[in-house]
Amino acid sequence: MPATSINRTEKTVTTADGAVYPYDKLILGTGGKAIVPLIHGASLDGVFTIRTSDNAVSIRDWINEKKVKKAVVYGAGAIGLEMASLIAQKGIAVTIVVRSYIGRKLGLDMDVSSELEKHFIRNGVSIRSKEVVTKIIGETEVEAVELSSGDKIETDMVILSIGVHPRIELAAAAGLEIGEYGLEVNEYLQTSDPDIYAGGDMIEYEHLITKKPIPGQIRPNAVIAGRIAAKNALGYQIEFPGLLNSFAIKLFSKTVASIGVTEAIAEEEGIDVFATTKTVKTKYAMIEGGKPYSLKLIFDRKTKRVVGSQIIADDEHSIKSIDVIAIAIRCKLTALDLTTLRCASQPELSPEASAEPISMGAEDAFKELYSLT
Repeated sequence: MPATSINRTEKTVTTADGAVYPYDKLILGTGGKAIVPLIHGASLDGVFTIRTSDNAVSIRDWINEKKVKKAVVYGAGAIGLEMASLIAQKGIAVTIVVRSYIGRKLGLDMDVSSELEKHFIRNGVSIRSKEVVTKIIGETEVEAVELSSGDKIETDMVILSIGVHPRIELAAAAGLEIGEYGLEVNEYLQTSDPDIYAGGDMIEYEHLITKKPIPGQIRPNAVIAGRIAAKNALGYQIEFPGLLNSFAIKLFSKTVASIGVTEAIAEEEGIDVFATTKTVKTKYAMIEGGKPYSLKLIFDRKTKRVVGSQIIADDEHSIKSIDVIAIAIRCKLTALDLTTLRCASQPELSPEASAEPISMGAEDAFKELYSLT
């Protein structure tokens, strides 16, 4: 039963059936909702958002019932790219329309994004970068979309994947303070009312590196925030760690991961960085079947600390190295620290110990950042 109002004076929550529940401490987790652009035709049949399992079922049923041959995906964040990949593998001609470039919202720089774009094109997906959908055309069902360039693309369906709005209506009506990206909370996930906590897609997070507010609408953030909010509501005082927005995704046969700041974000924030990329195989050279993957590391020149990483791989396991970088960033490890990283090594399970990409990338950074003169 959905909650309809919060009375902070009486410390009660009222639900849609009229029931009233008292509280000592309250935790809000109202989530987010898919953004639907205010454009002509957005309500036509065959236009979908993808936020819930019901949305996914509706998309599947539409594809099967309408025998869809062409699809447009508007937006190139994680969900948009995953949907484009999955639909294309069903033999459907997919066009991705993206305002900037694919992967920007995932925390990818242009060098990694360009590899990803080539991968999509090789798999038959068309990409219209630096475009927006200005109109969805059709009588009752979608027939085409019109782009900002004036071009029209015929399509049997449109998937809108341009972001998520935090569900903050209940919190706002209760008079809680709202930030740029969601409900404001402190380091303990308390709202402006110390007896009300919040987490998940509805709140505004603080970036660990830039210290600026950002949205954090991915599952791990919600899981960790839920645990901490619950503990603190019980009386603990546990700080929520600054956000890094790590993610991983599978697109056709490649996997991609990212964490921390990109070179582009660093430039925007005035952080002088040095980046290095290493490409290795997943097995020793003497073992057949090794697959390539590239790992990019980004270091702050001033502090010499690692502040970001991006991985693109032809296997499903190498991207978990992003979790090593997550710990390294959180623990403020430097290039020198990472040169002595000891990773488990076995011929069939890992690159050569002498080619391990984190330590070897750190060696490149060491040469650049630690001068004897």
